[in-house]
Amino acid sequence: MKRIYLPGLNGIRAIAAIAVIISHIGLNLDLYQIPKAGGYALASFGVTMFFALSGFLITYLLLSEKAKTDTISIRKFYFRRILRIWPLYYFYLLVVLIFVGYNINSYSWMYFFLLPNVPFALEASAVFAATLPYLAHYWSVGVEEQFYAFWPWVIRKSKNVFVVLIVFAVSFFLFKLFLTFIGAPKFFITFFHYTRFGCLAMGGIAAYLLFNRNEILLKITKHKFAEIIAWGIVVLIAIDKFHLFSIIDHEIVTIATLIIIINQVYNSKKLISLENKIFDYLGKISYGLYIYNPLIIYLVSIPLRKIIRGDTLLNVVLIYTITIVMVIMVSHLSYFYFEKLFLKFKDQFAVVKSKSSAS
Repeated sequence: MKRIYLPGLNGIRAIAAIAVIISHIGLNLDLYQIPKAGGYALASFGVTMFFALSGFLITYLLLSEKAKTDTISIRKFYFRRILRIWPLYYFYLLVVLIFVGYNINSYSWMYFFLLPNVPFALEASAVFAATLPYLAHYWSVGVEEQFYAFWPWVIRKSKNVFVVLIVFAVSFFLFKLFLTFIGAPKFFITFFHYTRFGCLAMGGIAAYLLFNRNEILLKITKHKFAEIIAWGIVVLIAIDKFHLFSIIDHEIVTIATLIIIINQVYNSKKLISLENKIFDYLGKISYGLYIYNPLIIYLVSIPLRKIIRGDTLLNVVLIYTITIVMVIMVSHLSYFYFEKLFLKFKDQFAVVKSKSSAS
């Protein structure tokens, strides 16, 4: 079976994953008695880039399957998601539960049922502490899995996929605005702020337009000005300077990410190519980079803080460098000696195969 090849996508995964790691390290510099570097927005926008890419790629593959077979195998789709996400998700969850067994709370069961965004929203909205240590970042995995529980049905059943995608994305955005406007309890506002179904659906819209080779989309996104603006937003995110309006910041980052994606896939004269061996490698192991980093950051700090004292530039560079290298090493071992054991079975359930499909 011929595989669909969408170049540059692993590069975007790599950028998003490294952004999250850098942010998390900065937020944990107090482990070394060094002031936190902040940069929470870097991790948050990095996750949004993941969402945009995931919504784009999986919708593109679902559309390809529907075009090929005139339907979508929901069963095979679920098996693919399970084999890609669940093994590492539950493995790391069990490792953390063993590591912090004394900290298990009444919300721990939600992690087992792929609802980690609920305790995260409770804590983020300052209702009360509900997340487990080293698992706060699981909120995004929960959001994706909840989205993909119904998304293949949407694509399969829709007579006019494009209209349904637009209505879904706009409705979800307007619902968030409505909650803010009526002054809904902070938990609900926070929960739907992080439940970025709209960003995932926007990825789906871009996938639909690209799949159908929409000339207007291609003309706009391939324009140098659009590409410069998109990369400019990424640079602003990297230096923690991107902010327009909180209610639409993530939608803007989603659009910028999709412009970069379309240029990577379909523009032979793109400004920046993400198609190289380093990005491809980091993109392949990006799921592990995302999952393992909180616990690795803590474990690395145990021996390192006995050696590194003071917030000199050299010390900070060493902390970031050593930690990132360790996260990459653990993720490498995880991908090639654990995750691939399940990925080889994932292909058996693929109606349409993609060389870029790490989702």
